[in-house]
Amino acid sequence: MASVTDATGHHAAHGAAFPDHLQLLQEVAEGKPSSVRRLLDEVAPVVHGYLYARVGGDAGAAEDLLQDTLLEGVRSAASYRGDAALSTWLCTIARRRLARHYEHERRSEAVRRGLQVLPTPAPGVDEEEIERRDEVIRALGRMSAVHRQVLVLKYLDGMAVEQIATEMGRSRVQVQSLLQRARDGLRRELEAERG
Repeated sequence: MASVTDATGHHAAHGAAFPDHLQLLQEVAEGKPSSVRRLLDEVAPVVHGYLYARVGGDAGAAEDLLQDTLLEGVRSAASYRGDAALSTWLCTIARRRLARHYEHERRSEAVRRGLQVLPTPAPGVDEEEIERRDEVIRALGRMSAVHRQVLVLKYLDGMAVEQIATEMGRSRVQVQSLLQRARDGLRRELEAERG
């Protein structure tokens, strides 16, 4: 196993809270097939779920962002210290990828296609809750990129208005106005879908 050191020169593996995740990512970076399969089977679905909801259910965009995130994660493997779960660390990378995606979307306002309904739930799963969540994801997919982004940052990521303003490069007042218009737009989209 390759030795990884942190900024102070200490071996990160010794103080890692998730040494097995640290080893997994190192083995993936080395190209070990069984570790690559484990990453794709165990960690990638968590990151995909994080991305899928934040791109309004656009499966193609979620897959592309997942692939970019995993590639960046492998390229940056030496910077992972194992002090957070690998999925958490990769979701941080995914968040940066999402910011770029939103910026590109704002410029192009690409037409949303291929929204997928969630698969049939297993017995005992609240089907009404899944349907409500699916309605919201479809509605987000029909909204403008900037409105979708501000709603995701506020309600899925739990960011404060000041943090959103910093993330989006806008003033606090602009963000509050965007949030109000986005909430109104989401309400209209949901009413149209149900009506």
